[in-house]
Amino acid sequence: MAAPPGLETLVRTFGPFLIPATLFVLGAIGYLFLWLLSRSRRETYTADE
Repeated sequence: MAAPPGLETLVRTFGPFLIPATLFVLGAIGYLFLWLLSRSRRETYTADE
């Protein structure tokens, strides 16, 4: 599989950093999703009272 030259240079330069950075971004997105979910549930509970 041939990658564009720019992408190949990025992977060669930042290769060891890509896995932790990807995990961090996925974790941050998951945390944001759970925070939004809990916030919407909290508003639902307070609206019932």
